[in-house]
Amino acid sequence: MERLKVFDENYTYLRDEHRDRVHRDGLWHETFHCWLVDDQFLYIQKRSDMKRDFPGQFDITAAGHILSTESVADGIREVEEELGIVVDLTKLHSKGVVQNSIKLPNFIDREFSNVFLYDSAFVASEFSLQHEEVESVHVVERKALIDLFVNEVMTVKCVNIFDGAQSEIGLMDFVPHERKYFEQVAQIFKG
Repeated sequence: MERLKVFDENYTYLRDEHRDRVHRDGLWHETFHCWLVDDQFLYIQKRSDMKRDFPGQFDITAAGHILSTESVADGIREVEEELGIVVDLTKLHSKGVVQNSIKLPNFIDREFSNVFLYDSAFVASEFSLQHEEVESVHVVERKALIDLFVNEVMTVKCVNIFDGAQSEIGLMDFVPHERKYFEQVAQIFKG
């Protein structure tokens, strides 16, 4: 069973706990959030329908929990595992920590999300998806996604990078992060 580091609301380490207890009791813990970007687009993932939490919803390009035995930098494994991309560390840029909470019945996810941008040009053939985690990867124009995240538009067009299929999506199609999280990430994208 996975163990995570638990923190107080000021990001001070307290102890290690099992992941299930962390989410049941709403304990603060660390995550790794990596958004793939290029000059024009942001890349988002559509979560696999096999996922226990938030199946079939759109989310951060690659993200995951940082285990109790890992450092924040070890979170890069999520990009490699979920997307099959070999990461060039010179293109990875830390953008700080954003507090992020998702509260549902029987599930409270309180995260210190270590946000990174991975700045590069990508083509579909570079991806090898872990299908139990990720169904597909889509591109959204950078400005459009920023506008969606700050509530200036209700929907944006996204394009599946593998088959070119287009969709109109709104915030209700994303994992239900707090409004504050979306707004802070939008500021990072403007960077």
